[in-house]
Amino acid sequence: MTLFQPVVLFALGFGSQAMLGGLAAASIPIILHLLNRRKFRETRWAAMQFLLAAIRKNQRRIRLEQLILLAVRTMIIVFVVLAMAKPFLESLGALPALAGQRTHRVLVLDASLSMGTVADGDSRFDKAKAIARKLVEGTRGGDVISVVLMGDPPRAVVGAPSPNREAVLKEIADVRLPHGSTDLTASFDKIAEVLKSSDVHTKEVIFLTDLQVASWRRGGSKGADEGLKKALARLREYEPSSVVIDLGSAVGDNRAVVGLDANAPIVTVGASPLITATVAGFGQGGAREVWVRFIVDDQRVNEQVVTVRPGEKTPVAFGHAFTTPGDHLVEARIDDDALPLDNHRWLAVPVRENIKVLLVDGDSRSEPFASETSYLAQALEPGDGSPGTPSLIKTEVIPDAQLGQRDLAEYDAVLLCNVPQFSPGEVAALDAYLKQGGGVVVFGGDQVVPSNYNRLLYDEGKGILPAEVGPNVGDVSKKAESHFNFDPRGFGHPIVEAFRDATDPVQSGLTGVKTWQYHKLKLPKGSAAVVALAFDRGDPAVIEVKRHRGHVFQVATSADAGWTSWPLHNSFPPVMEQIVLQAAAGRRAERNVRVGQPLDQALPAGSAEATATVTTPGDRRLPTKIVADGDVSRLHFEGTDVSGPYLVKAAPPVPLDALFAANPDPAESDPAKLDRVALAEALPGWSFSYFNNWQHLTNDATAVGRRGELHRQLLYAVLVLLLVESVLAWKFGHHS
Repeated sequence: MTLFQPVVLFALGFGSQAMLGGLAAASIPIILHLLNRRKFRETRWAAMQFLLAAIRKNQRRIRLEQLILLAVRTMIIVFVVLAMAKPFLESLGALPALAGQRTHRVLVLDASLSMGTVADGDSRFDKAKAIARKLVEGTRGGDVISVVLMGDPPRAVVGAPSPNREAVLKEIADVRLPHGSTDLTASFDKIAEVLKSSDVHTKEVIFLTDLQVASWRRGGSKGADEGLKKALARLREYEPSSVVIDLGSAVGDNRAVVGLDANAPIVTVGASPLITATVAGFGQGGAREVWVRFIVDDQRVNEQVVTVRPGEKTPVAFGHAFTTPGDHLVEARIDDDALPLDNHRWLAVPVRENIKVLLVDGDSRSEPFASETSYLAQALEPGDGSPGTPSLIKTEVIPDAQLGQRDLAEYDAVLLCNVPQFSPGEVAALDAYLKQGGGVVVFGGDQVVPSNYNRLLYDEGKGILPAEVGPNVGDVSKKAESHFNFDPRGFGHPIVEAFRDATDPVQSGLTGVKTWQYHKLKLPKGSAAVVALAFDRGDPAVIEVKRHRGHVFQVATSADAGWTSWPLHNSFPPVMEQIVLQAAAGRRAERNVRVGQPLDQALPAGSAEATATVTTPGDRRLPTKIVADGDVSRLHFEGTDVSGPYLVKAAPPVPLDALFAANPDPAESDPAKLDRVALAEALPGWSFSYFNNWQHLTNDATAVGRRGELHRQLLYAVLVLLLVESVLAWKFGHHS
């Protein structure tokens, strides 16, 4: 008794069935043959007796020759018509020539966000899984199967080739659609890796995808980039037959929330940051009114209606005051459409009671405003009698000798003011602090030892500082002779942006600052650092650079009034406040990631080996570890494959209770797709068969598999038959 019933292994189809009507032309040679049969009247003639005897002798041969020529000429017409009809042979199993050979079939499921598009109650990903199940069920005994998710990163769901169809079907049933994008190069490399693991000679790769442009045209409109070309070359080494099943549809329209952010780098209790959602329209539909709803900590706090047009991005903003410290979750939401997964966006907002800043004084003195940090402390945290609202920045001043004794993790920013020099241990502590998202601001001054700064803090561009400390420019002892003014460089950087539209007297509070002496800061070639403020002779005055998860500001002049009049101007407090806020911004930025990117937070070194639990958007509780990583401990969680909030809680000795948010790539919201021709142009040199009738494929998976197009072979046969017909006609005529 057999375990499996016979199945249809192959079927013949035609790309242009209308052309089959031309087969009627095959009757023309036959008709002509019949019409040309001679009708004659018998007449007795003595000389004909000898001819009739010869004809009777060769009559059978002549008739056979005529029938052969008739068959050849008829076949020429039949083959030409069939070639024009583009016949093909498709099969789930082997073609007859390959009967008995095992096949390694790799099912590749597009796992990008756009596969969540819903039509008729099912998503494209659901349809891909349904076809994948049919393909598994239709495999022959002895075949093996692998399943790969095409994502970023790609994942082998069934990596080792498996002959167990039930196990593969279970894996397919359990797989869920991530909310990320695709890495096409890595996906082709993963497929090649899976093919390499198999010793089965006949290999087949079937892609189930919507052919979204954002996923497949990674090299741009001119074709694949070099990395993708190499990945395709590696795939071709295993000589698989490739099939692409197009589950997409004609370009429709889509609306999505593609951005959500607050205008404050650090949010404190009582502050009302402006929170802006960006709603985009895609596709070819017309303008539509869209309701945008804002939810804070599960409570709807605002809603607005806006008009969204295809190809445009519309900002929608509201102000919200956070009354309690801790982590808060903001969500922007629009009504669902065909792709509901991009109609939400989340923002994790850590709200601080205040901003703690450590001021490290390199020239501490007891006289009023004689210390290096005196003006800075007053600017950041004015006294109780100062006009205006109380500052949310709380400062603590220490002499530079105590820097190595402090736990920097307690502070949002550390400002180093005219510190003469640093020890390797202090530099290591600052580097670890930046890995935790802290901010460092380094001021110059007359105590600075440039050789120490360059050796330990700059370290040939690999250290904390973005620029090498060069010789001093100017001479503070000659104030009356010369000075330098600030060049705000168009007020483009956030620390001076507020002055852009200010009145001339307000702007002059910045541009009118006199600086008599500063360090010439030398940026290395190709540096990613940004010059936030310059001097009028072109040298940098304030430089910003991102280091690890934190930010570093390097100021060329002093924080006191020794080298510059800046601390005496009204522009000093707001610019210093913005420098602190921007420097400390890493603490919030690390809480919001792209789907597929890990949650990665550096913690003090003593946190290693603590146990943490991550609660995902689906309310799954997953354990993770906090591990040692050099001079810090690190929480690293890679399971951010769906969008939404992630809550991380750690047990003592790390009382960590942090909220993160993962959001999809906005490019995945664009429904633009490739067709067969565009796919071939995007991936030149890749040979594939193409199907787009997925409704038929769901019911009849035998339409997918190894597909042989026969029209070229038929045309070759026509050429051979023409040659045969010419030779036979000559030979038969010669014998006649």
